[in-house]
Amino acid sequence: MDMEKINELGQLAIRKMNAGDFEGALSLAHQIKSLSSHHVASFVASGILIDVGNAVGDEKIIREGVNLLQKDFEAIIQQGGYKPTAYYYLANGYSALLRLEIMKAPFIVCFRETELNKAIGYYREAINCDLKDSMFASQVWVNLGNCFDHLGRVVDALECYDEALRLKPDHGMALGNKGQALLHYAVLSGEHEGTLIREAYSLLIQALNLGVPPEAVSSFSEYVKQIKEHFPDKKTLDKLPEYPGYKIESKSEFERFLVEFCLKNRLYLNICNFCQKCDAAIGDTAIIKRMIVQIETGKKTDFLKNDAYLHLSGYLNQIKQDYITARFLLILSRYKKLDLSFVDKHVLIVDTLDSSIHNIRIQLVKTSFKVFYDILDKIAYFINDYLELGISEKEISFPQLWYTKKKTICKKIEDTKNLSLNALFNIHKDFENGPYEKLKRTRHALTHRFVNIRASQTQQDEENMTEDELVNRTLELAKIVRGAIIYLLHFIYVEETRKEARIRNSLSSSS
Repeated sequence: MDMEKINELGQLAIRKMNAGDFEGALSLAHQIKSLSSHHVASFVASGILIDVGNAVGDEKIIREGVNLLQKDFEAIIQQGGYKPTAYYYLANGYSALLRLEIMKAPFIVCFRETELNKAIGYYREAINCDLKDSMFASQVWVNLGNCFDHLGRVVDALECYDEALRLKPDHGMALGNKGQALLHYAVLSGEHEGTLIREAYSLLIQALNLGVPPEAVSSFSEYVKQIKEHFPDKKTLDKLPEYPGYKIESKSEFERFLVEFCLKNRLYLNICNFCQKCDAAIGDTAIIKRMIVQIETGKKTDFLKNDAYLHLSGYLNQIKQDYITARFLLILSRYKKLDLSFVDKHVLIVDTLDSSIHNIRIQLVKTSFKVFYDILDKIAYFINDYLELGISEKEISFPQLWYTKKKTICKKIEDTKNLSLNALFNIHKDFENGPYEKLKRTRHALTHRFVNIRASQTQQDEENMTEDELVNRTLELAKIVRGAIIYLLHFIYVEETRKEARIRNSLSSSS
């Protein structure tokens, strides 16, 4: 095997792709493939095939690359230097195949397993390889964010793009894709919608000026055109958005600590929390923005029961208060300036010789974790009521919400074709057999058994861990639940917007 020749042809193929000569790059990929049956040749050729197929939208070329990579995948990842890139290539292949399907059927990702789920898994494997190249790491985060965006998980997508920009602030694809995601996100922001659209426009322009692959130029330029056509004052688009910054006003050191903790970890329930460039980032202001309700006349009505906006807002009020309480318990446990030892002062603890630690701060974190997790079931209760799924109130839970007794997806859920509801379904799948499964196991241990906290724990699992690990898992869960609440609100917004459009169409056709 002539490694030097293979690498030389691989670099030439990359240059041709960057110049838009995809036919030339494809020819080189086949030449590399014919040079040797060794797994390194398969590795180099497969990456080119997947990129070319993605760029020209050819499913056959993409599948050729995926199949070639999978054939020698185990041998390739055994060589440490190739491992993260191999995961990245395979993820790119699966996500490219799914994008082609989305072009034919935009809601094909809803409430089912697709190639996109495989892609997310492989991107996560690449990230776990402790990437040293900041540009490569940034690109992996961008592509992971794109997958989340396709699934309706725009909050998760924005976090991925921010991580990509932290690693490479001048990464054109990170800037452009963040701009696209902001446009999807802006509809929930109410009075801040115009500001977010301007921010999106600025990011897209920066991306185009920095340079992006040819296939992205067309997409980003189209978004820029759409913003210009619909923005009332086109002159303001050319000015970078100005933000006054936020000011923390507090009556105590603890209140300031609470606000700073929420900002640092992005734990506020509001649409502007992700950017934190003005006072709108502080506070839990997320509410149901719009809802069509039936006006009853001529008879007495129970407003709380018959007014959907009022009783669903009542559910949301309880969800928010549970979230705020769980967050408060976590923050209280971390505020070391407040001496809480008096709580444990008269508590007799038996030394069980297993090095377990028992104190009020740890119990606050444990309770916080359980309250955060329980919110997911209340989100399910909300959706069951809103969609009139008919699941018994005593049986409803986040895992059970989605399925009939025959274990098929509930038709009323499937028929929504709502990406924000799909985001919640996808989060459910991550708890069942994905990266959040460890959080589910921790919750079950906390609720039904015991979790032992020790100062030192070599092997950490759902029942044995350090205090830092418990805190980290609680923070991770808090952010997931925060995102879930935002997706719930966006789901309602989309459904009510559709309902309003149907009413208008009905009125116009009858007049």
